Amino acid sequence: MKHKVFNTECEEVFGNRPLKIFEDAKHSLLEKRFLAYGITNRNRRLIIVFTLRNQKIRVISARDMHKKERGEYEKT
Repeated sequence: MKHKVFNTECEEVFGNRPLKIFEDAKHSLLEKRFLAYGITNRNRRLIIVFTLRNQKIRVISARDMHKKERGEYEKT
């Protein structure tokens, strides 16, 4: 728990809108990875790196958005 993000917060991001998902081609060497930009129920803005395994989401990393990332996220 390096970035102090709880599993429940990661789950909330996938259920809340707006949710932006991008393919992480730079880090997708062995398996496809994705970046999810979203918000928790307490308005914490997170970036989640995840992959899909056995039709389930597997979170690899989660952290707070940086100032520039928050600005981009909030534009839409």
